[in-house]
Amino acid sequence: MWRLSVPLLVLLAAARGRSQVIDGGSNASGGVTGYVGPEQVDLMGELLYIDTHMGRFWTVRDVDGKLTPIAQGYQPPQRDDNGKDVVPGTVVVIPCYIDPSGTCIPVPGTITTILSATPIELPVKDPIYQRLLVVIFDYSACNMTATLTPAGAANIWLGPNGDGLGGVAQKFTQCSFGKLNLNATAFRAITVKRNCSTGIVQACSWWLISNEGDAAAKEQLGVNEFSTFTHFAYVVPPKMQSVCGWAGLALLPGKQIWLQTSSYGVNRWATIMQESIHNYGLWHSWRNGWEYEDYSTAMGRGEACPNAAETSRLGWSSPAAGGDAIDSSILTAPGVALTFNLPATYITGDGSYLRVKPDWLPGYGDSSLAKNLYIAVRVNKGGDVKLGLEFMNKVNIHEVNATMVSQFDQGSRFDPCDALTE
Repeated sequence: MWRLSVPLLVLLAAARGRSQVIDGGSNASGGVTGYVGPEQVDLMGELLYIDTHMGRFWTVRDVDGKLTPIAQGYQPPQRDDNGKDVVPGTVVVIPCYIDPSGTCIPVPGTITTILSATPIELPVKDPIYQRLLVVIFDYSACNMTATLTPAGAANIWLGPNGDGLGGVAQKFTQCSFGKLNLNATAFRAITVKRNCSTGIVQACSWWLISNEGDAAAKEQLGVNEFSTFTHFAYVVPPKMQSVCGWAGLALLPGKQIWLQTSSYGVNRWATIMQESIHNYGLWHSWRNGWEYEDYSTAMGRGEACPNAAETSRLGWSSPAAGGDAIDSSILTAPGVALTFNLPATYITGDGSYLRVKPDWLPGYGDSSLAKNLYIAVRVNKGGDVKLGLEFMNKVNIHEVNATMVSQFDQGSRFDPCDALTE
């Protein structure tokens, strides 16, 4: 979690600020052109991203954790004054009118100031031990009663013994080879009863859910205990399924996820895995041009660990010796094969994949066409025990936009959309 004092923010604004003039069109106001609030506010905090499955939004999280969405159509500057890409995680100041829903309407003619272009922390370098707080909402006052209990949540995340050796915690550890873990001792789940605000029970405003959940948790636990948690999951009642168009949501990057009480929401480990990994900057997996349609990974619609392209990006796996950049300088003799011994990915992340850079193809120099291939062996054991028949006990090949991978290798933080190749 970032921490910036006011004096430091002022210093950064003076030393590294970058601005973008916001015009008065619909791109600036997200379809609310002409709205003027009671007063202008300077919205300051981390610039984050969320896909609600009905629209994609930028949002700002302030130093207290409060989320404020920005109207659709808003686009931040592409780069800061040092030429670094402005990506989710950047600290900004945006002059806004706040509309009745709590949404920031950027003020026409004003500027977005970049205070700090903070990169998404990928790949993961050191093991992570999340201190997770699960907030279960109960809106029984309007017949939206919670059915998940704190004990039930502990069973889902930590397993039947509550020790982190089962449940989602086990999947985290298995799939990441110990790089992503839950701190079982620090884990906490609470139920909060709240009034039935229109913005939540009728509009499913994700930012109001998290803001209200944080406030309720602070009331119940105290600010000091609340501050010990690093990540947060908000679980809404079953009857919210008719209001919200999602099974799960997550900030990218961030520390917050939202889940429905449903078979495809909180009761599905792969959904929790997908939303949790979004918090570390990874997007969905694709197949044949369709988002989500890769059934070999939890980042698509699969009941399995992330694929080789994804574990590589997350820092959970490494290529086989000599297999990181197989290109025309390696494949020099036609018809001569190279041999590599690859372990199944459920066993280890070390030396578990090959990356082929087919630079001999005419289109490889075209950023819209160039693809790198990730080759790995998948077996239905360990974290991949529910890997589907189409993928298990087989060599799996994923393709990733080569230009994006190159930018990532050089420190840029774009996300490749990887698609399973037949």
